[in-house]
Amino acid sequence: MPASLVRIVFVLTLVILSLVLLANSMTKPAGRDEQMYCTAAVLLAQGKMIYRDFSYAAQTPYHPLLCAALYKISGTTYYLLIGRLLSCVCDILTMLCIAGMYRRVFKPFTTAGLLLALAACILYVFNPLAAYTNGYAWNHDVVILCVMVSLWLFISADSQENRRPLRIAAIGALLTLATWMRVTTAPAQLLFFVMILSLPANSIAQRLRTALPFLAASVLVSIWPLWVIAQAPQAFYLNLVKIPTLYGRWLHEIGMVFSKFDLTFACLTRAGYLVLILLAIYLFAAVAVRRRSLKIENGRSLLLAALLPAAFFAIALIPPTMWQQYLGVPVPFLAVSLAFPLSLFRRLGGKANMSKHFRIAAALAGLSAGVAVLTYPQPLYIAPFALAPEQWAPIEMHKTAQDIAGKTKKPKQVLTLAPLLALEGGCDFYTELSAGAIIYRIADSLSPQERQVTHTAGPQSLLKLLESKPPSAVVLGVEMQRLETPIVESIIKSDWKKESYRDGPIAYFRP
Repeated sequence: MPASLVRIVFVLTLVILSLVLLANSMTKPAGRDEQMYCTAAVLLAQGKMIYRDFSYAAQTPYHPLLCAALYKISGTTYYLLIGRLLSCVCDILTMLCIAGMYRRVFKPFTTAGLLLALAACILYVFNPLAAYTNGYAWNHDVVILCVMVSLWLFISADSQENRRPLRIAAIGALLTLATWMRVTTAPAQLLFFVMILSLPANSIAQRLRTALPFLAASVLVSIWPLWVIAQAPQAFYLNLVKIPTLYGRWLHEIGMVFSKFDLTFACLTRAGYLVLILLAIYLFAAVAVRRRSLKIENGRSLLLAALLPAAFFAIALIPPTMWQQYLGVPVPFLAVSLAFPLSLFRRLGGKANMSKHFRIAAALAGLSAGVAVLTYPQPLYIAPFALAPEQWAPIEMHKTAQDIAGKTKKPKQVLTLAPLLALEGGCDFYTELSAGAIIYRIADSLSPQERQVTHTAGPQSLLKLLESKPPSAVVLGVEMQRLETPIVESIIKSDWKKESYRDGPIAYFRP
């Protein structure tokens, strides 16, 4: 195939895959966790402080800061839409990073690099777990992009002439940013630091000088979150440790958790994921068997690319409760790791000829991409919605919020476990419910003093709050009935006007 035609196919395919990622993000109904992430950003944009002024459970604070900056710059109340677009852009950039690293690794073999890059991007986009994880207005997508760019920078720095301090500092800054978004990213950051320390050097002092920009950048990026924590250390501890522990216990008690082994087995044996894992095992095993005949120039990059997916699999097992989105995180790193063994086999035959090993490996990569698409074609079905923004879920939710606001009397105080339905319409809400249902479910298990420190309320403690601050409207139908029943029984009267919306919420308006 002519190189020019390959480039055209490469670009067109990436455009189509980008539209698939956009549609994947915009067709998902609003998630429970998104209420917490976006609401935290709104409150931060209003000048409030995370932990000190409102709850933000189990997460570190940089993602709301990033979203808050976007809200301030755009001046919009389409909060969920902006959060989704941020995640979608990160997903597209992650895909472009995968393609870019393939092009770099296959630098002398452009055509092979472009075609295999497309196969890797398809394995990423059509992986059912990655498709589930991608696109929500939460922090997974930004974290994945930060680590992916760090990997690209490390590959570039894996030679003496390219080992520039700014590149090493950028790796440290990006990984620290990711860790201060999701604290479970810390093991991946430690892995990068160890790999940087292992770069060739003439002395221990030189190794330390190489790692110094990484450490300096990490300290600088950590200044703001450490300052935030210092404003309310007890609230930080309760949000990061005690509340997740209570929440996990509550989920176990009502049977809403998965066995880690069963969930892992069910996810990894899905066809699109299974072929990716088997292909990675085959390629890295083949490299280990034929390592003497292969000319491995960038061994550290190969090792880091192999260890990163394993690290994220291990990270998925850390939290007390495990969810399938955790197993979507290793997917892009698995896809990009295949570039290194594939490029080694391509070099075996020289520039003019392809070795038998490479032909087999490339055929398996193409076959795996085909299996991923055939066994999970849903992204293709929804792709046309990328060009129909009026049907996007965040737009629909914003219309609902606007309608609720228009029918709510002053002071427009809305009681709901989905705070975005109040905020996107310009209404006030109860700060004690800023995390939506996540903390509301277990807040009554905290002591009164702990609820005061964290600014939270549960089904029972909320009723006392409402005595002094009654709502103008109540929006239900966004959480399990057992949690909303106390609100219905104690607040809503027979003369309240009821409005049901197509996408699920039910609003009750005080006469």
